[in-house]
Amino acid sequence: MQLNIYLISHPIIKLLSSSIVSSNTEKLIAINQYKNLGLLLIYEITRKYIQIQTIYIKNINTYKEISLLKPYQHYYIFTNLQDTYKMLSEIELIVPNIQIFDIEYKNISAIQNDQNLINNFIHYEQTNTQIIILDNVLKESHIIQLIKYLNLYKAIPISRIHIACIACYNHILNIIGMQYPELKIYTTKIIK
Repeated sequence: MQLNIYLISHPIIKLLSSSIVSSNTEKLIAINQYKNLGLLLIYEITRKYIQIQTIYIKNINTYKEISLLKPYQHYYIFTNLQDTYKMLSEIELIVPNIQIFDIEYKNISAIQNDQNLINNFIHYEQTNTQIIILDNVLKESHIIQLIKYLNLYKAIPISRIHIACIACYNHILNIIGMQYPELKIYTTKIIK
């Protein structure tokens, strides 16, 4: 089985990511571009999984229609906030039942010992859970340790784990593909 790589080709996402990767923009503009790119990347991943529940409220002569996210759906973003905080500044506004965990991928023992992470993590069996691992540029294979932790210790199926990044290196995709071929990766650029 082959790794599921979604090379996002939406024109707006391509424009934002190319200016960020080439880093030829002013700092204030770059911050806004990161923020918008973060929103669009999360949108690309969650649009397949978000389910809306429509509620109708009857007034005397009319009906009012309200659309809400189904309450049992949960989205978790695991990321190193030191690197990606600019991308996540407004994520909770568009997806209210999303929870962000600040993780240092390189230190799996810190992940396992982080009681806050373990205690706050909702049991998979009770929810429709989607996990998003977010990184600016996927350039090291330490992310495999986090995937292994989520899969083995939290019993999250690989089909519910997604990786999102602006760019990723081809050799890292090969390493991840050998261990987790059914994993989904969303990126705007693959670097040779």
